[in-house]
Amino acid sequence: MANPRQRRKQRSGTAKVKSSKQSLKNKHKVIVKGPEELAKAWDKTKTVRQNYAALGLLSTLDPRQAGGLEHGVHTPFAVSSATPATVEDLEAALEAELSSSSDEEDDEPVASTSTAAPPRKEKLQPGMARIIRDEQGNVVRIVVGGENGEEIEEDIKAPDRSNEPKEEDEDEDEDDESDEEENPWGEPMKDWDVSEVAPDAEEDVDEDEEMDVGEPRAPKQGIPIDGALRKVTAKTDVVRALEARAAVKTKVIRHSSSMERDWLVSLVAKYDDDISKMARDRKVNVWQKTPGELKRMIAKAGGLDKLRAQAAESA
Repeated sequence: MANPRQRRKQRSGTAKVKSSKQSLKNKHKVIVKGPEELAKAWDKTKTVRQNYAALGLLSTLDPRQAGGLEHGVHTPFAVSSATPATVEDLEAALEAELSSSSDEEDDEPVASTSTAAPPRKEKLQPGMARIIRDEQGNVVRIVVGGENGEEIEEDIKAPDRSNEPKEEDEDEDEDDESDEEENPWGEPMKDWDVSEVAPDAEEDVDEDEEMDVGEPRAPKQGIPIDGALRKVTAKTDVVRALEARAAVKTKVIRHSSSMERDWLVSLVAKYDDDISKMARDRKVNVWQKTPGELKRMIAKAGGLDKLRAQAAESA
């Protein structure tokens, strides 16, 4: 049976505020367990993400972070992080949706006052090209971006697809067979070069497509194609100090345990420097150590001379 006093305490609105165990657990002084340069530059009044951003240690690999961002109260994150092209597309889609809804409500069609944005012609970067097609989708020209910002065009000749029969000699058939044997996958694709392309008239873009030609652009992240690690320049003094600290390498001295040293002394006393016999001894080498492992263990213990001296002392 419950105590009436406890019932009154539950119904009372003057209960004392108590912190939960989880909140009490988090109310402790944050200790930065890291390099001295990082601990000195750490601002305890900021969050972890704010500190990483101020120190220059925040990665930019993920464009959509999970949390910890200070975003505008009245602006959604998707709109604040969108590119200008995305905003234009959203505005055009919204205007089209509003015009279609107004047409459905009214019986008489109403002309839309919205004007479609003209197609944007982006400036081609060096090593990029634009494919120009006609209404049927056939490639007409290829526009290549030059080094100084100019755009160079090249006409594409349509292939001859006439169905007229052609007389072929036996020699030509033999040449075709030899060519097929040399190139079983067909002729290689043309290697476009900016210097070989001649300028042409102005472009009439029906459909734009971009492709990589010439030298590839430098990657923004990861390992480049040639395999060498990309050098990123440090932006803050803290990052420079951390890089200088990481560049200094100190050799870690390894030591053998007492039981391992005694076991190696017994092996050296029995076989001296014959490591292959040590590896084949199934009674002494109960862990089936290979000759390479035994060599590394002997070197870590101080070498054969030191083990021989210990074996002579124990004998």
